[in-house]
Amino acid sequence: MSLGKIVAFSLLAAGLCVPSAPAASPAEPSGQRAADEAFLRGLFAGPFDGADSSAGRKRIDDYLARRTHDANSLQKLLATEAAYPSVEAGWHRGSVRVTDGARKHDVSFVVHVPRSYRPARPHAMLLAAHGQHGGGEGMARTLLRMLGPEAEKYLVVAPTMPGPRHYSGKAYQEQAYLRPLRWVRRRYNVDDDRICLAGYSQGGHGTWHLATLFPRHFAAAVAMAGTPWFQGAPATANLYLENLSNVRFWSIWGELDKPPPPAIGQVQFNRAATRRLKELGNANYRGTELRGVGHGGCWPDRQAFAAFLAAGKRSAVPEKFAHFFHLEHHKRGYYLEAIRLAARPMRMDGPIRIKLRGKPSDTDSDRAVEDHFRKLLFKMWGELDRKANRLTVRTSRIRSVRVYVTEGLFDLSQPVTVCLNGRSWRLRVPASPACMLAHYAADRDATALVVNEIDVAPAGTPRVRYKR
Repeated sequence: MSLGKIVAFSLLAAGLCVPSAPAASPAEPSGQRAADEAFLRGLFAGPFDGADSSAGRKRIDDYLARRTHDANSLQKLLATEAAYPSVEAGWHRGSVRVTDGARKHDVSFVVHVPRSYRPARPHAMLLAAHGQHGGGEGMARTLLRMLGPEAEKYLVVAPTMPGPRHYSGKAYQEQAYLRPLRWVRRRYNVDDDRICLAGYSQGGHGTWHLATLFPRHFAAAVAMAGTPWFQGAPATANLYLENLSNVRFWSIWGELDKPPPPAIGQVQFNRAATRRLKELGNANYRGTELRGVGHGGCWPDRQAFAAFLAAGKRSAVPEKFAHFFHLEHHKRGYYLEAIRLAARPMRMDGPIRIKLRGKPSDTDSDRAVEDHFRKLLFKMWGELDRKANRLTVRTSRIRSVRVYVTEGLFDLSQPVTVCLNGRSWRLRVPASPACMLAHYAADRDATALVVNEIDVAPAGTPRVRYKR
């Protein structure tokens, strides 16, 4: 997101309620202004590991020690600085590195920049996920053709999956998409609330996976010929679907896309997921089964595809959401993160042994395995009452959580109430320039700008991590 875009969402209007900043002084030294601009450009010139990076935090602390900012003066600085370089329309290439245990993979990706792109204006983005035998550029070209004239509205980013050509849901396969996404957001003027995702076959599996376990990034997602596929599948297929409540999601599959019995395939997985999402009352989900169609023909109508993506807008601070997970690297959901778990996360990349009595049928065995996984879920629920300036959090198998005080979450001119598993605390939370800069430098996400953090545990006292 462009630094200039921050003008569009005043901290005061969105609920931070900090005092008005004084008018800019015409006598402000040009050297100080140049130093501010150079600092901001430097945040995005190279790698940055995030809010908990010691090197990044030292860089920010050193800057703030030289240049004092309150929340409004920092807002003013961010609102008047433009740090995106000009780029030519057409195809650009990049690469990032991801790890798979001791192995390292270089992930190549392409970025298609439309003729309409301007560094001063935010642009929607489409992350493209290819099939098992394809590559990033081929998938990007397919989606551009599907979008037709609407393609001018999107930066299209398309990684090529490294490693074995099958989808396993391992962390390196997630990062093969999430790291290029982050790379592009730091270098191009991306509309943070209009990041969409679409994939076919293996890429359809990835679309289900990313939107379900990392929903805070996405406005809309379209999975074609894919299934909800996570580590531990097929037993885990329907265990995380509560996470999709705030993401616009469309799954498209073919009636004939199924293996010979007794094996199950896309049809069975998608029908089961559709039933589960209907039970959950998910109004953002659309499921389409194409009659007489196999694996190769699960394409939506082009106009409907473009319209579906265009209607999506990210819910950065949902009033109500749930986040379920098994693995520690999935512990962040929107503005909540589990920071201490009540049990060791289970291993899901090897054999799972479960004792069953007697000689159960295949159906009974499948149900027993799913029940086993369900009992080991970590769960968080968040519910925001803006009128009361209160956040209520419930957890299962989680000892403590971190609340990322995202811009607009609370009215910070008033005391904030945080409730966790039946206990409540009332506290003051200031907007911290150091926190704002750390998070903004990490992901350049201005419409979900984090202004402070609160650590909460049922047995202790909440800790506001950043002082004024």
